[in-house]
Amino acid sequence: MTIDELKAELMGQSFPDRVTISVDQVVTDVDLFLKIQFIEVEKWKKDIEKCPAYVRLKRFRDAVRSETAAE
Repeated sequence: MTIDELKAELMGQSFPDRVTISVDQVVTDVDLFLKIQFIEVEKWKKDIEKCPAYVRLKRFRDAVRSETAAE
């Protein structure tokens, strides 16, 4: 998945106030989280699949999808 695809899917959407990505990762300010992760991804110069911010964004997307599917 490209960064542009992630942006299109995640930006401008409404999300719960609290999103649990994993047992040890909980997002409490979604807008700030997304802003920072996309800044980090855009600065990354190596293989995008190895970028920690990219991994967090994909996990966030998966967590939001699973929460939506559960409803």
